[in-house]
Amino acid sequence: MSLNRKAMVGAALAAPGAYAQIKSPAGTDWEFYGKFYPELTHTHGEGATAPSTTGQSNLVGTLGGNAVIPRWEMQISKCRHIDKSMPPRWRIQRFLKRRSAQMQRTYIRNGACGMTVLALALLSGCGTESSSNPSTGSGQFFSVLTVPGISSTTTYSFDLGAYDPATNKYYVTDRTNKSVDVVDVSSMTVTQFKPGFSGCNGSETIPGVTVAPGTIVPIPSCANSATGVIPKLTVVNDQSGPDGLDVVTNKAGASFLMVGDVNAAWILNKTTGAVIKKVTITSNPTGLRADEGCFDPDDDIYAIATPGDNNPFMTFIDVSGAVPAGTIIAKVVMDQPVGTPSQGLEACVYDTTTKKFFVNNDGSCVSVASCTSGPNFHGETDGIPAADIVAFKPTAPATVQYTDTALALTTQFVLNDVGATNNCDPTGIALGPGNDIGVMCREATGLPLNFLILDKTNGAIVVVPGAGGGDQITYDAASNNWFLATNRATANGISCGGGTAVTCPLTPMLTVVDGTSRTVTKRVPSGNNSHSVMTGGGFVFSPFTSGPSASAGGAGFPNGGIAVFLTR
Repeated sequence: MSLNRKAMVGAALAAPGAYAQIKSPAGTDWEFYGKFYPELTHTHGEGATAPSTTGQSNLVGTLGGNAVIPRWEMQISKCRHIDKSMPPRWRIQRFLKRRSAQMQRTYIRNGACGMTVLALALLSGCGTESSSNPSTGSGQFFSVLTVPGISSTTTYSFDLGAYDPATNKYYVTDRTNKSVDVVDVSSMTVTQFKPGFSGCNGSETIPGVTVAPGTIVPIPSCANSATGVIPKLTVVNDQSGPDGLDVVTNKAGASFLMVGDVNAAWILNKTTGAVIKKVTITSNPTGLRADEGCFDPDDDIYAIATPGDNNPFMTFIDVSGAVPAGTIIAKVVMDQPVGTPSQGLEACVYDTTTKKFFVNNDGSCVSVASCTSGPNFHGETDGIPAADIVAFKPTAPATVQYTDTALALTTQFVLNDVGATNNCDPTGIALGPGNDIGVMCREATGLPLNFLILDKTNGAIVVVPGAGGGDQITYDAASNNWFLATNRATANGISCGGGTAVTCPLTPMLTVVDGTSRTVTKRVPSGNNSHSVMTGGGFVFSPFTSGPSASAGGAGFPNGGIAVFLTR
């Protein structure tokens, strides 16, 4: 930097308060000049830096370790260099401080970059078009977090996650490690809870050997056997766990995790992972998962689905009290009519306005043997009034049918997709703005991949074309955006199921839909099998498994981990 440039920067930053020069570590090319603000100082250094002071930033020695770098707010006059080797925890601290500094506009003066950054992140710079630049809006890629026990040679088998604003942590279930993976959003570090989950299970085939029907075989690798390998192991989702996860805070003030697993729902301490209670949920046949759930804060009831049962059902659990009760109130069998099982159950959500549990039903059928006809044979959204579940408490545990008169106020919304009948095959569900409920569709091969937005009062549908083919979805009120984990997206927007290597490779995306216009505003590439998504702390979290895969896509995401994007 020339002396004239130094003088110009000094003049631009001259104001009440001191400013200083921060030199980059030896062997690098950067020098930065800026003003320090004592009111934004953290951890080290009280008061403003003395005029003309030169501060050496100890970045090289600490980026890969655990040492703490003094964190000062600083206005940068020139910065274009980006060091992608910087660990996520430093980039996250830089980004969070930028966000905070935006609210301190009386302290910000325009420089060449016109931004506020952290001295600890000087080598990362600003004003770049790199994907690691956290300043370009909703869905912008931010970083990838490494998960303990996961590498390029390990299959990361995960399911669903949730964010807790009270602890600023993101939790996601991990079958490979038999854990809940816990992301501390303030540092972007990952730890794990391991209370004793089931892990990956499935079937075993050995030529010439008869395996008893229903035999469940542990598959610690969470990977199917390669072609020609004997015995042939096949992972079965419905026999594996952990699965769905929710952060629950009841009326007594107890706050904890609810986690679905094989024949169980775990109640865990959200800080330590300690087991509060393990609720047994039997199935027919045995060994099937309790999958996705939702919480009713009005009545302290947690609902969770068992979709693989011969007659799929919902279990409603009392989680009231300073120590959650964990007692089953009712089992609601989702036959329609009695004796004709549902084709499966997916995600659910509780709405405090209508006071109903809304659950995505894979389909109600006329025939038990096949599901080729019926009123909603490719999906419906069912509403179950919480008051009707509360009424079962005196006789708990009760077993009832969804069509019983005891649930006379139930609601069925047919999921018609682009005017056609029963094409949705629903998965994820979430509440949106106003009366909106978002429903993810994962249509059959040859059909358009779409996302549906329902009016929760009457079932009226708005179709968002090309935004389907996924699983978990979430609405972020701060940015007024839906974030959709569309892991089965395709280049032409037409479903080809799980994809094929040559004729139809998948192009997994984080899809962003505006909450007002209900249109797709951005599609950002994501990793192989990135079917899970959650927002929190200004970020979007979407785990992915090792890849890329010739059929399932995921280019640019070579190892399993958790991809992090920005909400805005």
